[in-house]
Amino acid sequence: MLIDGRILRAARVQAGISMRGMSRRTGISYSHLSNVERGDRTATPAVIAAYRRALADKGHTLKTEGEDVQRREVLELLRDVGAGLLAAVPVLAAAETVRIGLHGVISRRARADWWQQAIADHAATHYSTPPAELLRDLLADAAVLERHIADGVDADRGGLLRAAGYLAGVTALAWSNLGERRQAHRWWQTALDAADQSGDRAAQVWVRAWAVTNGPNIGRQPKESLALARQRLDERPAPDSASCVLLGGLAQTQADLGDPAAVTTLRQLAELTERVPPEVAADRVSLFGWPEVRLRYAQSYVHTVRRDTAAAYAAQDRALELYGPDLPRDRAKVLLHRSRCLVIEGDITGGTVSAVEVLDDLDPTVRLESVKVSATAVLAAVPFDARKLPAVTALGERLAAR
Repeated sequence: MLIDGRILRAARVQAGISMRGMSRRTGISYSHLSNVERGDRTATPAVIAAYRRALADKGHTLKTEGEDVQRREVLELLRDVGAGLLAAVPVLAAAETVRIGLHGVISRRARADWWQQAIADHAATHYSTPPAELLRDLLADAAVLERHIADGVDADRGGLLRAAGYLAGVTALAWSNLGERRQAHRWWQTALDAADQSGDRAAQVWVRAWAVTNGPNIGRQPKESLALARQRLDERPAPDSASCVLLGGLAQTQADLGDPAAVTTLRQLAELTERVPPEVAADRVSLFGWPEVRLRYAQSYVHTVRRDTAAAYAAQDRALELYGPDLPRDRAKVLLHRSRCLVIEGDITGGTVSAVEVLDDLDPTVRLESVKVSATAVLAAVPFDARKLPAVTALGERLAAR
């Protein structure tokens, strides 16, 4: 972080807010804020945002010379999007317009076919590319696709709308990873509308599947996610990745609602996983794949929420065997499920200490919103009378600082 904690202290003092007053206003512990202002701890984006809100309530603003690069890029994108997608990334959008036109002349491929390949490329890099970087490319492509839909002939419209559904869905996931819930909600709505207007059943299932799965990370109410899942839930779902993601998201939503049907849905998902084509099962890194490890993740989530720790541990053991270095984010979430199970079983210190270790060991580039949500669930499992234990306090400070 490029901001010095002394800047935060000067702004707080100028606003007439005491350290304890700032702690009450931000919900961040006194000791953590004290360490930040002394420079002993990093002033993270979450801390800076909390200071900004507290200072704004007193009519003051926080002026800094620099911020975290990724966060700054996101804020710049947010400002630019207000002026329209083309204004957000004009150079990239213009360059893509020229390249796509040239490629179309050379290959004679239909625009919809080209866009389907572009979607596959974005889906393949979702897990490996920093969200802010991915978002720039997505917005540039969205600007070009917007023009193609507006200028396209009727014969192209269905395919272009299908591509728009997928593209908006991947964009919603990128916003979600950055913790921008409002933007994620809006892009999910665009994705749903585009997929529905395309008339393409596969796109409709895929968009709903990931919207449901992404629900907890953007604060979507479980009942709303349940309704989304049921809109395109077939009695005999196809053995493809979208149907598997949808069943996995449904099982997780049912668990969050306390519905015992979650276990039945998991069994259905396991049976469907056995039937997916080999190329889909082998695809570990794309949003269009469904490898075994994603089944194990869904099982870990559901059994942890249902407090069936024995079944959860079994799923976690298998998932951790399967995860490789290419998927550190999801591996961290499974480890946080395990931490939550320890807390559920009464090992509060062990569970919260392990959660802190997971957060501290994770590279900042993949320490995204879904990881924070999983860690927050560990803290939420701690009984109220144990909230002052040192290990619990340490976990709370880690989450407040992110």
